[in-house]
Amino acid sequence: MTDTKQNNYTEFIKNNKIVKSTVNGLYRFLVLWIIKYNDEIHGYGIMKELDKFFEHLIDEGVMKKSNPSKIYPILKQMEDDELVTFKLITLNDKSIKLYQITEKGEFFLSYIFNRFILHEKNPQWKIIYDDLMG
Repeated sequence: MTDTKQNNYTEFIKNNKIVKSTVNGLYRFLVLWIIKYNDEIHGYGIMKELDKFFEHLIDEGVMKKSNPSKIYPILKQMEDDELVTFKLITLNDKSIKLYQITEKGEFFLSYIFNRFILHEKNPQWKIIYDDLMG
């Protein structure tokens, strides 16, 4: 493949709605998963962890680094849905929210994981999975 063609394809991917929708769906799921496995974590910490997951897409310019205007509305929605809770602490005269997953959030993650396992047993999904991993 020529460099010009590869650059054209890369630009297409950067602006593609399918890629953006897929990343946005994963993003929300990963926020909850990150909170679960970090016991108590603040928003900035969540953003740094998310950027690790999407490091290659960020490096390629397909997506931007996490930012407060994206993460905090997601966290607020998760609070409203009772998937996460928080406790306020004061550090250097600044209030910081430390997020924790709730029992409902744990159930939600478990539900999603169990559905992935069911999909893995479905022959059509197995073909996709094998192709991705293979």
